[in-house]
Amino acid sequence: MKDESNLEKIKRKLKKLIALSKSSNANEAALALEMAQKLMMEYGIKRNDVGEFEVIKENIKGNSGERPPKHEVHLTSSIATAFGCKIAYGWTRGQETESGYIWGYYGHTFVGLEHRVQIACFIAEVLLRKMRKARNEYMKHLTKVRSRTNKIKRADEFCLGWVCTVIDKLNKFTNTPEEQKAIDIYVANLNWGDNLKTIDRGDIKKLDNFANGRRAGNCVEIQHGIEGEESGALLLEEKKLCLT
Repeated sequence: MKDESNLEKIKRKLKKLIALSKSSNANEAALALEMAQKLMMEYGIKRNDVGEFEVIKENIKGNSGERPPKHEVHLTSSIATAFGCKIAYGWTRGQETESGYIWGYYGHTFVGLEHRVQIACFIAEVLLRKMRKARNEYMKHLTKVRSRTNKIKRADEFCLGWVCTVIDKLNKFTNTPEEQKAIDIYVANLNWGDNLKTIDRGDIKKLDNFANGRRAGNCVEIQHGIEGEESGALLLEEKKLCLT
């Protein structure tokens, strides 16, 4: 006889598989349903014994402070939308240390079905890291721009172009009405505001920064599997940064 703790683990896995069985990706849905049916037969679990929707929230650290730039918000919100998640930006309070210090950070909170939140957060963390690296490399190429303010403006435009190209490569998932209702109920109990303000550094005359960002974004390729683990979400950089 299987012990109770093991059964709970199996039920949690079944929740993910049942949710995935409703995916718009036919192969993914069929594989998930087959795996779920095998587990239910093996452990004598009925469909009604498994709560179908496991809605969670997960936080990731952003690249910025209290007011993030538009390109960062555009990137994370697009990832959230692609995976059927809700998202907010704000201060995340950490645990208190032994010395009484309370750490924390400004970042993004994803809410949605467990397996999709896990994939979305993993992809967001990796892309934020890649974007920061691409931005730093681009700023090093701006040797003819003396003003740091102008360098930052141009780097922002570059990042916006980079994001616009990368998010075009995201596969989009659509929640069922039942899944969306479960997520909306969860979000309704959170204290989220709608007054996020992004950094506005003003206009910049030269437009090639955005085009350079577009080209650099082509270096990133996104692939993901059916599990919300690192092994199921791969981001590959195939080419070196190409600038003009």
